[in-house]
Amino acid sequence: MADAGCAPGVVPGLALRPLSAADLPAVLVLQRAAYGDDYQESARVLARKLELESEACWLAQLGGVAVGYVFAHRWSGEGAPPLHAPLAALPDCADHGFVHDLAVSPAARGLGVAAALLARVRAWSAAAGHRGLRLVALADAVPFWTRHGFSALAADLPAGYGHGACLMGRALRDPQA
Repeated sequence: MADAGCAPGVVPGLALRPLSAADLPAVLVLQRAAYGDDYQESARVLARKLELESEACWLAQLGGVAVGYVFAHRWSGEGAPPLHAPLAALPDCADHGFVHDLAVSPAARGLGVAAALLARVRAWSAAAGHRGLRLVALADAVPFWTRHGFSALAADLPAGYGHGACLMGRALRDPQA
């Protein structure tokens, strides 16, 4: 099991490990707690993402309890993948990693869980040779992602992301690094 360690801002004892199909019931519970009923993706959709890019999907646990997760995958082009639909395939050559979903239980927010999961995705994406990361931020999450170095990109989004959703991107390296 990989451990996030005691990095600044991360609660001691936070463990990150690769997601598995056996984790999907816990992921669905976390998803509902994070988003309510509006943005629920089915176990089938999430299982397909896991099948296509398992090395970019992580579960965060605190005391053995799932407190967060991230699903990411490679992606190319200017837009975003559809929501609520299984991906048929991923591009062989990708310019960037795509953070499809990162959620943290309300009780674990502010403990560094999201930052630890995002750091794991950044490391995966850098190792894959991507130029950057992209994601679709739901309207109320834009400030959160901005704090993590993402900025808005012009794009028409597929249906389902909701009013005010925004495609965002960031380089893999911090500009000051």
